[in-house]
Amino acid sequence: DNWPGDAEGLTGPALMERMQKHAEKFGTDIIFDHIHTAELKNKPFKLIGDSAEYTCDALIIATGASAKYLGLESEEKFKGKGVSACATCDGFFYRGQKVAVIGGGNTAVEEALYLSNIAAEVTIIHRRDKFSSEKILSAKLLEKSKNGNIKIEFNHQLDEVLGDKMGVTGLRLKNAKTGDTKEIDASGVFIAIGHTPNTG
Repeated sequence: DNWPGDAEGLTGPALMERMQKHAEKFGTDIIFDHIHTAELKNKPFKLIGDSAEYTCDALIIATGASAKYLGLESEEKFKGKGVSACATCDGFFYRGQKVAVIGGGNTAVEEALYLSNIAAEVTIIHRRDKFSSEKILSAKLLEKSKNGNIKIEFNHQLDEVLGDKMGVTGLRLKNAKTGDTKEIDASGVFIAIGHTPNTG
């Protein structure tokens, strides 16, 4: 649902397969290998993989990015059991349930809006008193919070992920101004505080 031009929706694997076929149609050789060393001082560049060595005159390194996490012990404990950093990947697991999103930028607001179409209730938790996202996004979120299933907890931060052997059951939030804590129910929490490039 987050790919333009496909009204019926498109899964990630199906999109990758289409792109591969399109590239091969124009003569692109697709090689699956793990490149562990890149020698980039002289041309042609030399790439050393597990299966072979390759040379090229131009190189695009597209290793993606990894989600940033808060570093809480409880967050790590429940990764994959209710803690996620990708609403489009894992949101469907929480259809009809209560979830939370941590963050206040574009990613957090977009994830909260996306999840509001799946979950029974979405609480977005931000440590500041206003969002840092683009105005059009925050306006849409604020409007939906008045008439929809989104709750906003400004001036709060995640203090601890609560759960049991089955997974996440709730969150303990800490007021960034007073230090007071409170607990909310949630079956899932999406950490949306940015990404770090996987450039090693």
